[in-house]
Amino acid sequence: MKNLVLKTVVGASLLLPASVFAHPGHDHASAYADLVHLLWLAPIALAVVLLKVGLNRAIKNNQK
Repeated sequence: MKNLVLKTVVGASLLLPASVFAHPGHDHASAYADLVHLLWLAPIALAVVLLKVGLNRAIKNNQK
């Protein structure tokens, strides 16, 4: 199952259009750059955690 999550995340990142990456005015030197990038990544991290919790529950329910 861990392999499936990894393949899903890698596959999704490869399918992203180039327009979601850096654009003119994308300032990594800004004091807020790290915060903005963390906030952008938060939904992805949340989805991975929820997927893992859901898979663990499904496995436990199938073992009963």
